[in-house]
Amino acid sequence: MKLIHAILGVGAASLLPSALAQEPASKEARGYAITINSEVKPVAEPDLRYPAYAGSRALEGACEVTFAVSTAGQPDAIRVGACSSEAFRRSAKATVEQMRFAPRADALAGASMQIRWTFEDDVVQTASLN
Repeated sequence: MKLIHAILGVGAASLLPSALAQEPASKEARGYAITINSEVKPVAEPDLRYPAYAGSRALEGACEVTFAVSTAGQPDAIRVGACSSEAFRRSAKATVEQMRFAPRADALAGASMQIRWTFEDDVVQTASLN
């Protein structure tokens, strides 16, 4: 009886890799857009990325972020407010953290920014600062 189970187990195991190989590796990649609307503009475009968790689930969303800008142009006291989905909260904060602004005579408190992540069929990938 044990021999029959062993033979059946080996036979089933040998079929498993070929069955898995026939499944598609991933869904077709979609184009996306990341749009930032802000009252203060960074001196250089940050490296914008679609959050992996949200992208794999085809989620679109937006977050409101408030922050201060130091005299050296560094973002500070970053607060992520309303987000359409929690999947974007960490990415919104990371986006502002990597931004650099022009040096200022006085620190700016209460700057605001909206970051929006969307899928678009006619683009491969895009990012814009408005």
